[in-house]
Amino acid sequence: MKSYGWAMVAGVCALAIVAVPASAATIITSSNQTFIGKIIEETPEQIVIRTESGTVSVPLITIASIQRDLDPSAPKIVPARIHPVNAHKALEYAKAAVTAGDWAKAGCLLAGLLELPSASFPHEKRLGATASLVTCYLQIKDAKGAAKTFTQRAGLVVGEGNKRRLLAAAEALEKADAMMGLTIDGRPVPNYDEAIAAAMGWKAKQLLTEAQEIGTKATDLNDMSQLESAGKRIIAKLEEADLYNPGFSVTHREDALVSLADNIIQATKKAVELCTAERAANISRYWRTSAASAKAAVVYNTYATQYLGRRKAAEDGLKNLKTFATTSQVPGIYDKRGETEIAPLLKQLDELQYHVMMLGMPQQLRITLRRIGSQFN
Repeated sequence: MKSYGWAMVAGVCALAIVAVPASAATIITSSNQTFIGKIIEETPEQIVIRTESGTVSVPLITIASIQRDLDPSAPKIVPARIHPVNAHKALEYAKAAVTAGDWAKAGCLLAGLLELPSASFPHEKRLGATASLVTCYLQIKDAKGAAKTFTQRAGLVVGEGNKRRLLAAAEALEKADAMMGLTIDGRPVPNYDEAIAAAMGWKAKQLLTEAQEIGTKATDLNDMSQLESAGKRIIAKLEEADLYNPGFSVTHREDALVSLADNIIQATKKAVELCTAERAANISRYWRTSAASAKAAVVYNTYATQYLGRRKAAEDGLKNLKTFATTSQVPGIYDKRGETEIAPLLKQLDELQYHVMMLGMPQQLRITLRRIGSQFN
């Protein structure tokens, strides 16, 4: 996507260290420590804040949230009142302000031009103005203003894909403002093109997370149709990411579908744990008394029915996973866990088909339902 901005962005580079006008802020870390003071420097690795007890460097990775207080002295962009007949002259002034790095002045003029009727400020000029206005907002560190302009630009472009990409950039900047200032996914965004590039990567990762959540929350995966349905929903969500990062769905297919494998394996582990406890507490215990009467046999059958259903569902889930991994062309989601997790679980499930050997049991017997009135099944 072309930025339609002006040459001014050539002089704006993502510096490794960004000196910023001191702004009041409250930083809360992941360990729930609070630092209140003036932010005097921001880098991709840390934020330096001057507190009443001294200057503190806080690593970005440890920051849970930042509340930035409004600085009355900070530059602001307020749309200038521009008469339609002066639109061309105002645009030239805006370009000159951009070249001079007077971002607030340029932004005020550009914002004012965008409020003019289309007859005075036509569509093609609005595209250039919105791209440059985004950079002006980013330069004065107004993420919300940049986000609003991205949304405004989305209403000007042709094509649903272009609109969605721009709205994703707006969404990323809204979240960046609330959390980590003018970084998106840890990447500084000093101008339009940098913001778009960072936002596209951020949005693709967000969709990957959403795809993984589908797999994590899926249920009844012992039913092959349910497993396949969950897989299709995951792939559909992942393929959305290709709009923002072409080819993302191919390179991250296994990353997304592995959530289904983890879901099945965790469910199987839980089933093995429950069946092991149930077999010792009730199944083999009530087997001994179930031959005494029809009533006792019914009690045993009640426990055994639930037990057998849980064990088989766990076994079916693992079998389905192997088939699904092959048909979905992601064998790694099964093979990488085959020896370390799946094989031991299958062995345990096989053992859980049989009663615990105990007094009165003539031999190790498979757990089945009683035929009412019979001594042994």
